[in-house]
Amino acid sequence: RWTPRAAVRARGIMARRTRRVSHERRRAAFVACALMSVIGVANGVGALALTGASGVLGKPLTTTRKGARKCAALQPNDAVIAVCLQNDFMDERAADGSYVATATHKSSAYAIPKAAVSKDRLTLKRGTLAVGNAEQVVDVANQWLARGAAAKSRLMVTLDWHPKEHCSFCRFGKGGKQTLDCVWGCEGTQGLCVTGAGVPQEVFDSSNRCVDEISSNDYVQSRYFQWPPHCVAGTFGAELDPYLEVPPQTTTLKTSLASDRDSYSMYSAKDDKSGSSMEDILKNENIGRVFVMGIATDMVVKNTLWDILSSKALNNTGLQAVLVAAGVRGVFDEPGDYYLSSPESGSGVMKAEAIARGARIVASTSVDDALEELCQGTCDFDSDCDKNMVCDVTAKPYGRCQAKPISSGLATAATLIAMLGSLIVFRKDIIESVNNRHKSKGPPTSFVVLVETDIEGSSELWEKMGELGKGDIMKNGVMKLHDEVLRKSMKTYFGYELLVRGDAFLVAFHSVSDALSWALQVQLDLMEAAWPAELHNVTAGTQQEFGRYNGLRVRMGIHCGTVDKCIKHQGKIVYEGAVMKQVTSVADAGVGGGILLSQATLPLSANITIPYVMFDQGLHKMNDFTKPQRLKEIYPEALQSRCEVFAKLDTLERLTPSFHSAPEGDVTMIYTHVVGLADLQKAVGIKVMEDALGMVFETLRQALMRPHCAGYDCRGYERNGENMYVFGDYKSCLLFALESQAELQKLEWPSELAEYMKDSNIRGVPVRMGMHSGPLKRIRIPSEGLADYYGESANRAARVMSVAVGGQITCVESELNKVLAHESDGLPDIVIDQLGTFSLKGIPGVTSLVQVALTTALADNTAGKFKESKKAQLVNPPEEGAQRRIHNIS
Repeated sequence: RWTPRAAVRARGIMARRTRRVSHERRRAAFVACALMSVIGVANGVGALALTGASGVLGKPLTTTRKGARKCAALQPNDAVIAVCLQNDFMDERAADGSYVATATHKSSAYAIPKAAVSKDRLTLKRGTLAVGNAEQVVDVANQWLARGAAAKSRLMVTLDWHPKEHCSFCRFGKGGKQTLDCVWGCEGTQGLCVTGAGVPQEVFDSSNRCVDEISSNDYVQSRYFQWPPHCVAGTFGAELDPYLEVPPQTTTLKTSLASDRDSYSMYSAKDDKSGSSMEDILKNENIGRVFVMGIATDMVVKNTLWDILSSKALNNTGLQAVLVAAGVRGVFDEPGDYYLSSPESGSGVMKAEAIARGARIVASTSVDDALEELCQGTCDFDSDCDKNMVCDVTAKPYGRCQAKPISSGLATAATLIAMLGSLIVFRKDIIESVNNRHKSKGPPTSFVVLVETDIEGSSELWEKMGELGKGDIMKNGVMKLHDEVLRKSMKTYFGYELLVRGDAFLVAFHSVSDALSWALQVQLDLMEAAWPAELHNVTAGTQQEFGRYNGLRVRMGIHCGTVDKCIKHQGKIVYEGAVMKQVTSVADAGVGGGILLSQATLPLSANITIPYVMFDQGLHKMNDFTKPQRLKEIYPEALQSRCEVFAKLDTLERLTPSFHSAPEGDVTMIYTHVVGLADLQKAVGIKVMEDALGMVFETLRQALMRPHCAGYDCRGYERNGENMYVFGDYKSCLLFALESQAELQKLEWPSELAEYMKDSNIRGVPVRMGMHSGPLKRIRIPSEGLADYYGESANRAARVMSVAVGGQITCVESELNKVLAHESDGLPDIVIDQLGTFSLKGIPGVTSLVQVALTTALADNTAGKFKESKKAQLVNPPEEGAQRRIHNIS
């Protein structure tokens, strides 16, 4: 059974695997088709328009005609496939089979073991990977299999058929213990886990993981699925539902028999007797239509259907793939009017993509109605068509109803309506075309987006090529090709070449999307260019690296702003203003082969069609900028391995770490939180507190960047006063907390705040801190390029912090003692006070917490204080007479 936590985690991963379909465009397409149907009824094309609307919304049509006879009935060259209707995928259901219409006069296909039935003998227990309402599919499948048998169609049922020890089954690492976050441990039979290469060996034993292509790719990307043990060969869970009526001529196909491989598609599943796979049967038996149903829509059914459609595309056959919507249920499924699913659910998204890939979908429950739905618009005779329509018997594979010739007046009206429909459906593209026409008239004159390029190490390269006697090749071969590549796609993105300084280009664009798209395309084109062989490996900047670098390495900087002046000089546009110097500063900071964006260009639009990856480079002081700039490093997705070079940016000063400095694996996380921020804002004003929060952030930033701390800031300046920092080791985090708390008490706070806090032990803004160490999974937020973390240790750090009061640092006593005993070199004297043992929400057992401080005065400010809440309850106070201890390094 899917637990809510496992479902949320899996939903996020499945969303990345599934292409989203625009709900707005579906609605627009429906409007267009509806308009077409209005005029169509008047002039005899109504049936055609209605068929189009059905293709969008997926609702069965009501009509008196049946369509082409061969289309509206199953044929011998049709195939009916029931996917994985096995007990382990079934939810709890009636033991007497009353969920199947035929069960009133037929018994189960085999004896049901007692262990599979509830104590009251009324229900069958749900399987280990139960899909909601899966039992509703059985009756639909029975109808299709029976009709297929009568028509002598090709019938197949598939089985997920695992050995007892299978690589996909959820397991702990050697000596590992169960944890509360399924990313780091298995939840037994109550859910699934998502693990991967970033998970420590002691938590996830990867030595027996699945080695098939999909599993291997998922493992590398830390989205590797582990499932509860299911469908083990010979068990009740692996058998088909006992009330599924399988005709004798049906072929049973099995997959996942190997212990080291998993399969999310039944396309390669094989028949034990003949050794033939589904792929072999569909290819070799001249199958015309394939009707697919089963469990689960957004998992195995989806991947099986994708493989069938890919086979059709590769072999250019007339194979038609049809999804029987009434005969499928999904893991992420919600009822709705889009082929029986909500269009926003995982199953709804899958069905929309199925249509986009070329599949047909029928929504009707009965076989006859579903076939009639499928065959709308087909015919054998004119009488099969609506009034004012005729049957075109030359159409393949069935005759098609077409409109009779209509009068010129009605034809004009139909054309106008069709144009209106097109305007609705494609309005986004039309608006974009209008905008582009504006861009094509010339360069921007006020707000501009500038891209400056430069070749890495060009001076050294010219010198070396000259020494080698290859100056002509450098001039007429290398530089000529460089210029051609940069200019090739410039017009495509409405770029305007302002000037060329040596080998540096300066190009103006109307939008950041256009500028970045051009930069991405140039980097791809430079990689694919046919550079002269004499260029390679002459300097460090021309070293060839397979799949990463080829030829010249060009750095690119993008910045935008409003120019002071825009004048025309000798036929060329000339800009004046700070933005001109600023873009040079951005470009000069970058590295060869990369694209650097200034803070002004953010956030990026979703209209950039070239796939790219973004990495946050942190805050920097830069020439010609009055304020620090948060820079973003971007590469085309195909060249993202360039980020591994970790080249240092050439700026005045780095103020915060980059994504590449974010630690991984066993780390220490500390949460910081401003206590009572809302009350402080009411008391002294929002503007005063904004200034005060800036002082807090700057104090923490300075401590973070010290060499002996060297942590990572996950969030940057947060107006809500909450921050999260991660360190590669416990000692660094401890030093950060001790030093920053001490320095916060020394600041000259705004007078209004100082006056308000004069009766408090804490000067200025009260900041509480809590830290915890352990394994965390690092991810990159695609839209921001920042590092984020998830795992049990993040939850623990938040709970430890929740106990603290303003001005206090809380930590787990056992973790602190371990560091003090074995890694105390470089630590100052530390004042330690026990707070007691606490029950922390979501953390098994009790945890002994202490407060730490750099001086006794700081410790006295918060000694004996802590905060209880629903997240943290005191179990045992400190032992009576417990002494404050000072860890004296000397």
